[in-house]
Amino acid sequence: QQSSSATANLAPEAIEKGKQNFVTYACYACHGYGGQGSDVGPRIDTTRLTLQGFVNIVRKPARRMPPFRTERQISNAALAEIYAFLKSLPSPPDPKTIPLLNAN
Repeated sequence: QQSSSATANLAPEAIEKGKQNFVTYACYACHGYGGQGSDVGPRIDTTRLTLQGFVNIVRKPARRMPPFRTERQISNAALAEIYAFLKSLPSPPDPKTIPLLNAN
């Protein structure tokens, strides 16, 4: 069993707060409203990171993302809610199941 720091609280309240935080902290501006990515930020709705890995990247990003290094900028609780929101999003469909993409 993973510790609570490594897993998301997928309670509806946490997911809804995460969706609100995603907008409040302007994550959508680079990653899209559904975390689908854009020409500015990568797709994050399908992240395989643990919660702790997600927090680590937000605190010390490797790329162009501005760092949110401290709890004053964004709390770990808010990050956990954002993570729960991202984990609650449905996976994109398999391209093989989309008729238009498979027409010969």
